Amino acid sequence: MHHRMKKLVFLSAIIVLITSFSCARNGWANTEEMPSIKGRVIQVTPGEKTPTSSGGLETQIVTIKLTSKPYKNQVITISNTLTGHPLYDIEVKEGDRIIVQSAEVDGRTEFYIAEFSREAPLLLITILFVLSVLIVGGVKGAKAIISLVIMGLIIFYIMLPLILRGFNPILVTVGLSSVMTGLFLFFIGGYNRKTAAAILGTIGGLVAAGLLAYFVGKASYLTGLSSSEAQMLDFLQSDIDSQGLLFAGMIIGALGAILDVGISIASAMEQIKEAAPESDFQTLLTRGLHVGRDMMATMSNTLILAYVGTALPLLLLFQAGNSSWSSVINLDLIATEIVRALAGSIGLTLAIPLTALAAGILLVKPIDKD
Repeated sequence: MHHRMKKLVFLSAIIVLITSFSCARNGWANTEEMPSIKGRVIQVTPGEKTPTSSGGLETQIVTIKLTSKPYKNQVITISNTLTGHPLYDIEVKEGDRIIVQSAEVDGRTEFYIAEFSREAPLLLITILFVLSVLIVGGVKGAKAIISLVIMGLIIFYIMLPLILRGFNPILVTVGLSSVMTGLFLFFIGGYNRKTAAAILGTIGGLVAAGLLAYFVGKASYLTGLSSSEAQMLDFLQSDIDSQGLLFAGMIIGALGAILDVGISIASAMEQIKEAAPESDFQTLLTRGLHVGRDMMATMSNTLILAYVGTALPLLLLFQAGNSSWSSVINLDLIATEIVRALAGSIGLTLAIPLTALAAGILLVKPIDKD
């Protein structure tokens, strides 16, 4: 019976993913990007200042060896103007790996420096992350890496294209997040009562976080356009529900922490039941809640501090300007971060009793009836 149920669950999840993939496929963007070419700086010399009303701008004469097709091994020279502002300047030195873009101007190809090439250090830290998880986690660590890759593929190749096609961001996110939760927990923990309890508790906390984000966000008149990225997306894709996209982002942001709480409580309760098989429902539920309470403070702090850390430059700006907190919290951007942090924390908190209740029922009641 359990084997048939396992097959049914996985078959249902695969059908949902295939259907979603088919719907998303036609929504992939077909816009052409400007070609990006990799290159390495082989020489930098000072150029003449570009005259301005404030004095002049520094200029670098940069010689670059291109390393990407169709310009591989071609050597070019670019005039790189520096404004003196670190946000806009790409001040290069010999040996730097950079990204160059080309454009056709009056029938000739012109190049300019677009960005530093950051692939090598990012690849290095990714390898270190994978190695640390594999060394510490062993087989379960390998499963966690595989699950993370699958989740990323689902988000980038199913969830995002569906949203771009105009599907409701909240329904898409909750639906696919629930499927991802089930697949992830089944893959990591196997098909058993512990996993089922973790899934029920996680999805319950996820739905609670989504509902809270939606209703409080609506009541707070959050627009979803507080960031420059959201404003740019609204300009390029005006048919996307920006507010719904904001709430969907809140759900995804809380998913990891809620998953952690769900599987940790269910696993702890399973261990308690195995160590003390005589434990009844009330005892197991109480102990599960105690474990959850110990986790609640740290996990909630993790969520809130993560959002505070992201908004730290903005908070410092308000502090330096002696802005009143009353005026600060009424700003769309700040109110958005408050709702994001607290909705996720409440969803995480509610996942604790939901998981404990589900684990108590699944781990004790069927055994007691045998």
